[in-house]
Amino acid sequence: VDSLALQAAIRRARAAGLTTARNWVATQPSTLRAHGAMVDAYLASGNYDAALGEVNRFRNTTPIHPELPFVEARIRFASGDVDRAAAQLRTALDTVAPQDFRPYQGTPTVVLDIAAAANVFAYQGDLANAAKALDLADQVRREVVQHPGDGSDSPMDESWRRVVLGELYAGVGVPAASLRQVWQSAAEAGRMAAADARKHLVHSGASAAIGLFTGPSADSTALTEYRAMTGESLSPEVRALLALSQGDSTTARRALAEPATTPQAEHMPKWTSGLYNRPLAAQAYFLLGDYPRTLSTLRDFEPMALKTGGFDSRWGMLGRVRLLRAAAYEQLGRRAEARQEYRHVLAQWKTADAALKPFIQQAEQGLARLGEV
Repeated sequence: VDSLALQAAIRRARAAGLTTARNWVATQPSTLRAHGAMVDAYLASGNYDAALGEVNRFRNTTPIHPELPFVEARIRFASGDVDRAAAQLRTALDTVAPQDFRPYQGTPTVVLDIAAAANVFAYQGDLANAAKALDLADQVRREVVQHPGDGSDSPMDESWRRVVLGELYAGVGVPAASLRQVWQSAAEAGRMAAADARKHLVHSGASAAIGLFTGPSADSTALTEYRAMTGESLSPEVRALLALSQGDSTTARRALAEPATTPQAEHMPKWTSGLYNRPLAAQAYFLLGDYPRTLSTLRDFEPMALKTGGFDSRWGMLGRVRLLRAAAYEQLGRRAEARQEYRHVLAQWKTADAALKPFIQQAEQGLARLGEV
């Protein structure tokens, strides 16, 4: 399909989505999911003012709307108004409780609306508030959205929280203590579980195990435990990084060359792919000295390609992706592009947690090397 035909098809799909959402709102004006569909349709077309107008219309049709600050902040974040979105979300997290969402019992989109708040904080490097948003989403999921008798008190029910927190911390690579806590929780749950539930529970800590190794701590202990408990292979990208940590570039190149449809890939647990492996592949290519391949692997890893609905761990990865891209540009002598990426890192993480200070220092040192103080 040529680019013009593709663009036309996208426009038609967006128009059809907007028409469907309008009809839904017209027939069910007090239904949260109908207005959510309208917001999604407006966001897809970049019409942020109309999306905010839809939030205001819903606010006027129902007296109880604890989720609306989260939806409004998502719109502002998508439009680039990051600081205002974060301020609005901090206020919301300080003022709402899970029971406030009881009018929406059985409506899973509420959980996605709340979890999306973590994207804003992960982007800013505010991991404490990102985790707070995911914890609230988990509480609403268990206490409001799920129904009595659906197994919400089982150890399995902790898996969702472990998965999202593991992806959050693994995306930025820190703090190691939080990553270890998530992994140890998953491993202990697996050890205590019946045989038929064990793998599922251990899978919920896979992202944390990977993050411990691919982050600054470079600790592969959890990965060793993961493989021993599941008997499963790791993704080619992780295996390449493991090989490189042992000085084996031949095995690393062989792993990176594996097609995505190998029998090994088909048996990879879903949790392991939740981290989005392209940044890990780019990290391996960089360590191999293949800087053009590093850049091509990260070519479209930009804010416009990331999701704002629901939690998307790539928002937390973006700062480290920019650092890696800057370093590759620097190695290739593309100084202006390297400077721009380093500046993006500092702008993104201007209020980041102390745990991200080593990354911020890398950006500052990069700019200094390039003659910018």
